[in-house]
Amino acid sequence: MPTYDDLRAYFEESPLREIVARAARMPIVSGFTLDVDPLWSIFYDLEDGLIDRALWPAERRNRLQYFAQLTYGDVISAMLWLDPILPIYQGYRRRDLRRQIKEWEQLWLNVAGSRPRLPVILTVAHRPLRAPAEGSESIDETQQLRTLVGIVSESKVFARIEERPPARLAFAGGDRIRIDPSRTGTLGGFLHSNDGTCYGVTCSHVAQQHDAVSDDLGQHLGTCVANSTLVSLPDNVVCDPVNLRFPATYPGNGPDVNMLDCSLVKLASPSANSSLASVASQLSQGLNVVMRGAETPFSRYKLGSLCISYQFKSGGNSYCFRDAIELVPEPRGPFGGKLGQLTTVVPVGGDSGSWVLTDDTPAQWAGLFFGEDGRRGFAIRAAWAFDWAKAEIQKALTL
Repeated sequence: MPTYDDLRAYFEESPLREIVARAARMPIVSGFTLDVDPLWSIFYDLEDGLIDRALWPAERRNRLQYFAQLTYGDVISAMLWLDPILPIYQGYRRRDLRRQIKEWEQLWLNVAGSRPRLPVILTVAHRPLRAPAEGSESIDETQQLRTLVGIVSESKVFARIEERPPARLAFAGGDRIRIDPSRTGTLGGFLHSNDGTCYGVTCSHVAQQHDAVSDDLGQHLGTCVANSTLVSLPDNVVCDPVNLRFPATYPGNGPDVNMLDCSLVKLASPSANSSLASVASQLSQGLNVVMRGAETPFSRYKLGSLCISYQFKSGGNSYCFRDAIELVPEPRGPFGGKLGQLTTVVPVGGDSGSWVLTDDTPAQWAGLFFGEDGRRGFAIRAAWAFDWAKAEIQKALTL
């Protein structure tokens, strides 16, 4: 797949920016995500000779036209599981989003008689509609949604709209590390400096500088020595990936958006070195990962959409995050869609700070879990957290 950096660069040069700029005027919008179109990936691999054409007779390829006209989501997922005309494969395959794929272009000429669909799918996420307050003069949210639908349907390129539950910065009571009775979380992993000091990594919304950190039994573990400061989003301001002011230092936080939610805890006693290979430098959609949190048992996920901007709630405040990565729970069985969701494990409050690792041996540190919405998790790239930690400590660090 293209890397998440490839997706971000493609968006910045694409007509999708126009849709985002207009949609961000609607207060009900809570975020924007990017996905690689799965049908485009199939045609790309067919053209590259990475799929055996003998298994793809003309009548089977023509059936793609039927699927191409449907919306994306649980319905398409369920149908693909019940009638798997698309191959199910895993692994890293680098693809150029700007490359012209002849059969892909011909498909859209046959289906719609128009320009081919972009290889990237933009999803505009909005929160559930609320009933207007009595006596309120605010714009009816139903009208906002109607306007949003019009913006997307009138656009020159394909995009989709999805209602999603509000996302939260995830922490809760009864976890493995405790700062005070109201703040707990997960100490995800450890970094070691060349002078023998060991630092635990968690989230900034769990522990702030000077906080004493204990385990769940109350035994002192160490002191938080650094945290990335979160900047909140003003009321009635949409988490807009185009017009909000981004960090001058990449990655960073402020003036309007956040890219980091990290804290370092200087441990009172050292821990053993980990068996991890390294910090993952490039991540792409579909990568298999695993996570173990204080609340959630060892579970498997796939890296999902690139959230070019996404709004999170915590303690009455809203926070806009740039380029977070979705964690999509993997079903524990042969089913997809709604049925498969019954067997998935979604990260929950108390797991904030958990390390997301690649599902191979030896594993790489891929991400830092920090938020969830009840259906999916969200992670910050481990490479960002690692670089931030080195800059804060001013020392070389190893896993």
